[in-house]
Amino acid sequence: MGDDASSRLYVSLKEKSAENVGIRFEKLLFSAETEEAEVMNRIDDLNQRDDIHGIIVQLPLPDGLNTDEIIARIDPRKDTDGFHTETLRRFLAGDRDACPVFPRAVIELLHTAGGYRIGEKGLVIANSQLLGEVMTQALTLEGLQAEYMLSGESRENIAFKTREARVIVTACGIAGFITGDMIAENAVIIDGGISHIDGKIVGDADRATVEHKAKFLSPVSGGVGPVTVATLLARVTDAALKTFINKKNIKV
Repeated sequence: MGDDASSRLYVSLKEKSAENVGIRFEKLLFSAETEEAEVMNRIDDLNQRDDIHGIIVQLPLPDGLNTDEIIARIDPRKDTDGFHTETLRRFLAGDRDACPVFPRAVIELLHTAGGYRIGEKGLVIANSQLLGEVMTQALTLEGLQAEYMLSGESRENIAFKTREARVIVTACGIAGFITGDMIAENAVIIDGGISHIDGKIVGDADRATVEHKAKFLSPVSGGVGPVTVATLLARVTDAALKTFINKKNIKV
């Protein structure tokens, strides 16, 4: 919705990835002046269609639209991103299958990186309480002693916590927020932040000072983003399979 350049880029990447694996992708474009009722009506239509197995609302939405209510309008069975309140409730209650796509992508990268053990400390630095809670739950389910901090807290307090953590997940959108003096030797860092500096995409970690000290630092771009898209497409496939099984009354 609207004219956000980053949103257009992300949607085009999802569209291309879907086409590459044989998933039909329909794109509905709305102007920034579109009434919320019209958006709700279109979501209702998509909820009723048997040939639609996943619905994505690309964020952020233009001012004046209620993001929570629009996402809540999606049938939870078609909630591809995992942002629906019912999906989040299930995940925060311990249902791994309800894990939203971003935390699931982070966990996939952690499995690739290795370098941590059950019971070690994990820290999430996020730009919202909801993201912090959800990502902390994902790390907790992996066996880490996890907590989160908001990026608006004092840098001194954040640095105190980051130096104690074996695993750090950052999703602030603040370029170079994490520097080498803030981390422990051989820390595992998943950088989920994106900022645009002088025409380049950079992450939350200051790569020049962090990379030589960390055991693993996910790249930006080419790290969390592509894995998130792959995870998103996997959720669509799972939803389609569940629909097929239910229609055929197949017992599994």
